[in-house]
Amino acid sequence: MATTIQTQIKQIKSSIKAKDFASVYLLKGDEPFYIDLICKEFEDNVISEDNKDFNQTILYGRDTTAEMLVSACRQYPLMIDKRLVILKEAQLMDKSQWAKILLYLNNSQPSTILVICNKAKEFDIKCKNAIVKNAGVVVESNKIPDYNVAKWIVSYVQSKQFTIDETAANMLNDYLGNDLQKIANEIDKMILNITTRKNITYDDISEFIGISKNYSIFELQKALSVKNVLKSNQIINYFAENQKEMPIQMFMPILFSYFVKLLIASEVYPRNVENIAQALNFRSPFAAKDYVTALNYYSNDQLLNIIALFNEYDLKSKGIGTAPNTTADTIMKELVFKILHV
Repeated sequence: MATTIQTQIKQIKSSIKAKDFASVYLLKGDEPFYIDLICKEFEDNVISEDNKDFNQTILYGRDTTAEMLVSACRQYPLMIDKRLVILKEAQLMDKSQWAKILLYLNNSQPSTILVICNKAKEFDIKCKNAIVKNAGVVVESNKIPDYNVAKWIVSYVQSKQFTIDETAANMLNDYLGNDLQKIANEIDKMILNITTRKNITYDDISEFIGISKNYSIFELQKALSVKNVLKSNQIINYFAENQKEMPIQMFMPILFSYFVKLLIASEVYPRNVENIAQALNFRSPFAAKDYVTALNYYSNDQLLNIIALFNEYDLKSKGIGTAPNTTADTIMKELVFKILHV
């Protein structure tokens, strides 16, 4: 079974605590959250503060040559057993430099810990093979699929000894997207402000992240899901007057994501909360309850038409196929009107 990144992080933390180091660590992949997390473990916990000036070097790929990196790695530690060299943003280094760095990777300095942070899947294959061959550590930090981000939120909250219900997790996912660092920062902010309990609620998200409870994109989703024309118009008019709170660049993808999920749910038979929760990768059937209700108001064909509307209005939001000087609030109002009357 493949080792999960969470397991690798635990192993690295244990090795740092035990002062049992590999000579080279390669942290690579298109999910920067874990790369930054592991890198910080090295920065904070390998070299003590009073020894960092002489024994810890941080370099950046865009400004670093092979000679600079190898020179830093070949230096001997002063007064302690190890020195730490971190190469951040390695993906920005000139690719021609890696052939020279390969020589070092095949004959690394035992007293140096080299940490390479490469925020891309692509990395010089010869260098990677050399790291593996010489007992180095390679950590793959890959993007979590969008449909698993809500599960990641639940897991991250649990790692902080808190809980969050799935509806609130999905709300965070829809509002913040799939930027794990941004999501983690917002969760940490909420946890700091919640002092009397250990659960994160819908109300906490409204209060601490600034999503208006009465006039939010999620309340609009609820109103549209049951074709509540009055409530939908109240919310979209509020958005039109307060576009800094809900710019069209945020409005379109969040609402589109909801109707895509609803379309997926419409193709599930029998349409019960258990089956829909499974199809949408929800942990709890309770989170699928609103989708079952919404399918009483929208047929599969209507949902396909709504998806087509989003494609049309996405182009309009970019100035394609619309009259000159058409405003964002006009586009948003038109789209909501057509969804309600599809």
